[in-house]
Amino acid sequence: MDWILFAAFILGLLFGSFLNVCIYRLPLRLSVSSPARSYCPTCKRTLSALENIPVLSWVIQLGRCRGCKGKISGQYPLVELLGGFAGVASVLRFGVTPTAGVIFFLLLSLIVVTFIDFEHKLIPDRITKPGMIIGFGLGILSQYTDLFRCTAGATVCPVTQGAMDSLLGWLIGAGFFQVMYWGYYLATKKHGLGGGDIKLLGMTGAIMGVKSVAPTIFLGSILGAVVGVVFMVISGKGRETEIPFGPWLVLGAVVYLFGEVTIFNLF
Repeated sequence: MDWILFAAFILGLLFGSFLNVCIYRLPLRLSVSSPARSYCPTCKRTLSALENIPVLSWVIQLGRCRGCKGKISGQYPLVELLGGFAGVASVLRFGVTPTAGVIFFLLLSLIVVTFIDFEHKLIPDRITKPGMIIGFGLGILSQYTDLFRCTAGATVCPVTQGAMDSLLGWLIGAGFFQVMYWGYYLATKKHGLGGGDIKLLGMTGAIMGVKSVAPTIFLGSILGAVVGVVFMVISGKGRETEIPFGPWLVLGAVVYLFGEVTIFNLF
């Protein structure tokens, strides 16, 4: 098992390097495949293979570009490490199974969502819309195969268990926030939730099924509210403080997947 976990960690690191490309390019509406090679965000110099080794290259170069000596953010190795941890966590929790593979790629997409939303206050449709479609596909696979079959009596079924389960997860997840969005707007004439948050919950609901929606909203709302109050106090802007909600929905989904939270039995 140790070598499997090591392989999962290395695979996650490698994918983490690609996640950094997505985090940088998606908000700028750039292609994530062209140019294929990564480049320095400061001088735009194409990086060599040795400069692209996850985490290690950043450490050896002391967080600076070998060409222009410009500073390279510590976010790069952090994202790569999170990718590695996502691989290990998926295998530890769900074994070497198709379910682990689905959760691994879901976690990778949620990492991208988190960092983009923190920096740019947006969640790209290029992640959430394909994610919804993939969720529906998983629902159909679950309907007619045992690939993602949940064990009897399990508290959490990580992958949708059927086509209707996926459809309801999408409808209730996205629909709940759509109602909240219009309710807040009618009451205040201001935009509260972003459209990206609505689509994000639609994506996670479609992939993880309808039972994941309430816990994700519940946990995300509590975490977002606590952090929001702290940020309002620190910034001194009060209710005018702009706080991304996506990262807290992501954390709610992650706790749902990996946390043994007894309250989930109520949903």
